[in-house]
Amino acid sequence: MKNIYKIFLVGLIAAGSTISCTDSELAIDALYEGVDKSGAFIRTIESPFQLVNLSDPTKNFIAATIEVQEGQGDVSTFTEVRVFISSYNDQDQLEATLDTSGNPLTEVLLSTLPASDFTPSAGNRLPSNAFSIPTQTLVDLYPDAVFTIPTFVVIRLELELADGRVFTDVNVGPTVSTGNYFTAPSFYNIIFLPI
Repeated sequence: MKNIYKIFLVGLIAAGSTISCTDSELAIDALYEGVDKSGAFIRTIESPFQLVNLSDPTKNFIAATIEVQEGQGDVSTFTEVRVFISSYNDQDQLEATLDTSGNPLTEVLLSTLPASDFTPSAGNRLPSNAFSIPTQTLVDLYPDAVFTIPTFVVIRLELELADGRVFTDVNVGPTVSTGNYFTAPSFYNIIFLPI
């Protein structure tokens, strides 16, 4: 009788291991296999102040620390992160700030952060870097601007990969672009008091 139980137990284990080694046929597994995992995004480690001005030395700059994650986080092939600045009269970025002639101000490339300037972050060991923009830079870039009180400054980030793909606020999903899940907005909307 013991031999029958042993044979039954061995047969059960063999059948269980055979069944567990087959590929899953669940819909979620089929969906996950079809997902492109080669994208990238910028995660914010330290966010800039939500309110900045010209006169207070503790708040007369826009500074952030960011890190870059590509795919599953095990590879890093990005070439650079570009930092752009623009100015609006409203929080929804519908009314661009105007110059004295009534022309809307355009977005300006402020700086380029090459991949070689990034170092591993303490928490995730992903490439990270920091940038700081004095608010006076905005005034210097747009000397004829008619700034309202408040003015809304938008700092937009672009991440370029070695294959030429660029990731920014217009080509990532809403979960990434709003920063709700990944703490990864591709832009910062900052209140600027030009005083």
